[in-house]
Amino acid sequence: MTTPAPPESPQSAEDPADANPWASPNPGQGEAPVQDQAAAPAFTPAPGEGPGVPYWQPYPAPVQQPRNGLGIAAMVLGIIGALFGLALILFWLSWLPSLLAVIFGGIGLSLARKDLATNRAMALAGVILGVTGLLISAGTGAFFAVRVHQVNEDRRTYENEARARAEIAAKAAEERAAKERDRVEAELARLEAEKAKKAADEKARHLSFGESYTYADGLKVTMAKPEPYVPDGFFGDIPKNSKIIEVRITVVNTGSEELSLYGSGSPFVKNTKGNLMYHVIDGSGRMQFLANAVAPGQDSTALSAYALPNGGADPFYVEFHYGTKTVTWTGSAG
Repeated sequence: MTTPAPPESPQSAEDPADANPWASPNPGQGEAPVQDQAAAPAFTPAPGEGPGVPYWQPYPAPVQQPRNGLGIAAMVLGIIGALFGLALILFWLSWLPSLLAVIFGGIGLSLARKDLATNRAMALAGVILGVTGLLISAGTGAFFAVRVHQVNEDRRTYENEARARAEIAAKAAEERAAKERDRVEAELARLEAEKAKKAADEKARHLSFGESYTYADGLKVTMAKPEPYVPDGFFGDIPKNSKIIEVRITVVNTGSEELSLYGSGSPFVKNTKGNLMYHVIDGSGRMQFLANAVAPGQDSTALSAYALPNGGADPFYVEFHYGTKTVTWTGSAG
């Protein structure tokens, strides 16, 4: 241990320069005046030490430096938290620095109260900014939560409305499809009915000798059963082994308007192979042709003769043409 050097003492002029300052003074030498002795520091020997070793008072303890880091950190974190809170897209980051600012600021204030810190204002600002950042973060979070909820509600409402519109459209489409099916089915039924009607009409226009058929406009046509015909003053050669018959067709206008018979004057007589039979013309004057028109309630008759081969044993048929429909009678000469 190094002993501190004592302060310089006043020396007399008679003392040599190399005198030992630590030696005991001689009696009567170096005694300071009373007033000087009172001003000079007293040297008190430490307990257990010799009388020749002086004792100095210990140095004062060093003053503890203030700890201001927490207050500074609180203010910086509070500023960061407040800025993050003001930036709406970063509000979710502001709660952590704001919370740390409140914690550090509280500790800084506690140190300031104990005189261990001198930046109480910074710590208080950090606490205020931290609380502000937390409030902004909470408020912004609540706003976004409400907004997200509202957006979800709007989306659900839109989806429900879209679903309802889709259901209405689907129902309308089903109804249209059902109506279209009904229309198609009705059209098919109509076509089938027309087809059946045409088939029935076609069948109705294939008659046996002696039967009648009435057209839609009211013209009723009837072919009498064929009877033998004896020509008088015949012109031409009759085929050998032939039988001559008369074909009598009578028409009656059962409608309310006059009907034209243009193109219906003479029937067509054919064999089963579709070949025309020989038309017999004589000079008896018995041959008749249909009138050009018949008034309502009036009738007209056509009479003609034909030679049938093989003595009339084979079947034949007679066609009567009126408008677009043809009436056919089929049978044998009898």
